[in-house]
Amino acid sequence: MTNIIRHPDKAASKDYDVIIIGGGIYGITLALEAGLRGKRSLLLEKGDFGEYTSFNSLKIIHGGLRYLQSLDLPRFRESVKERSWFLKHFPHQVHPMPCLMPLYGKGLKRPAVFRVALLLNHLLSPGRNDGLDDDHKLPIGGIVSVKESQKIFPLVDTNGLQGSALWYDACMPDSQLLVMELLKTACDIGTTPLNYCAVQSLITSQGGTAIEGVRALDNENGKTYEFTAPIVINSTGPWCRTVIDGVGGDREELFRPSLAWNVSFNRPALSDHALAVQENTPGSRALFVTPWKGRIFAGCGHEPWLKGPDRPMPTKDQIKFFIGELNGAIPGLDLNMSDVHRVFAGLLPTVQSGSNVLTKREVIINHGAEQGPQGLYSVGDIKFTTARLVAEKIWGIIGKNNPGMVPPDTAMPVCSKDTYPQDNATEETLQTIFAKDKSIVHFDDLIIRRSTLWEKGPDAISDDLTEMFDWDDSRKIKELDKCRATMQALVPENSFAATKNDSLRREEHS
Repeated sequence: MTNIIRHPDKAASKDYDVIIIGGGIYGITLALEAGLRGKRSLLLEKGDFGEYTSFNSLKIIHGGLRYLQSLDLPRFRESVKERSWFLKHFPHQVHPMPCLMPLYGKGLKRPAVFRVALLLNHLLSPGRNDGLDDDHKLPIGGIVSVKESQKIFPLVDTNGLQGSALWYDACMPDSQLLVMELLKTACDIGTTPLNYCAVQSLITSQGGTAIEGVRALDNENGKTYEFTAPIVINSTGPWCRTVIDGVGGDREELFRPSLAWNVSFNRPALSDHALAVQENTPGSRALFVTPWKGRIFAGCGHEPWLKGPDRPMPTKDQIKFFIGELNGAIPGLDLNMSDVHRVFAGLLPTVQSGSNVLTKREVIINHGAEQGPQGLYSVGDIKFTTARLVAEKIWGIIGKNNPGMVPPDTAMPVCSKDTYPQDNATEETLQTIFAKDKSIVHFDDLIIRRSTLWEKGPDAISDDLTEMFDWDDSRKIKELDKCRATMQALVPENSFAATKNDSLRREEHS
């Protein structure tokens, strides 16, 4: 198995079958699928890998139960398939998660309706446990009684409660580590990764009829490189339309941004199950509350976004409103702004500008078919769960345009041992990660995106950890300050959330 190597000069001397722009979950799975097809890929990311929206997910791999409500069976089957894929290939990073939804006999949220839905969920996913370890297989769901609901979820609102729906999904407690495991796997089978390398322009043939590569600036050494390949895939999320500005095939629906966020609180988890809850008021939205690292972790807040793509964050008032929704859905919870531990915010595509209604499907553009250069493709992405499947779809489209391209000829390996273990907040483990991963450029790359140490707050970051880097004292101080500032930025301004030790409040909830 190879290490992850970052060497821009050497990378510029190589030939590639494909260049992938964007190092989030979609770009990384595109690179992984390229390797499975025997293709040499170059993965370019302007920041660090998985730094933006991929880092800020709800940390759930959804199986698609909600799609049964609208009888969207294709999306349901896709989600079930991809959930199983993650559970099988990354069992140390992705785990089964029981979920509970209280039912109050209104609309679709009635025991009789959900009994049918859960039966369909079982019957329409017969292969969901194929190839999975016994401890990763997902049991059949069902309806539990009011008494059992109270046992699982002590703060459940019992007023009108008729029981609860119980089903099983999957979670990825450390989504940033899963992203890096995926990248490591892609590098093992042929991907060359370059983070902090920003694409400045596309290179096309004379007349602009075919893509030939990209021109990119390495933000670390200040050099500009030209990388060549007959295929370029643009998977840069909120920046995807900027990358193809002026190129034929650009469409607004590729990515119209909206703001989505999740919040962890300095309060003990309400249950060992994930909880689907909703206020009993017209127009209220469904919320998901999970037991992340022993804390309350809730999402998703979702509002229109008309600003730029860099570092989105909800306002203090939006967080207050979100907390009010949680308190309304769970009487007696009594969360407030001082309980906020971290806010995880990112941008997701919507049906129209200024909306918070998410698109239902990914958008894939073959620019060569729309008066743009042949060999250029763009994708507007939706969710973490189906990223690999979307990559497979894109490679299927590319294959149709390149008859000589063969389908995957390499079996996807199962990651039986983590390069980035979940319990990795020790100095010894961090040193091991640093020795294997040469894409670590900045201190926060290691602390925030390749470890779990950041969860303990800025005060937990020891100055001694910088000794593994070959930096002078001035650089060490600068990197420490940058890392701590980045960690602090995960808390909304003026939320009064961060305590000195960032510890859990030890409250009893009855």
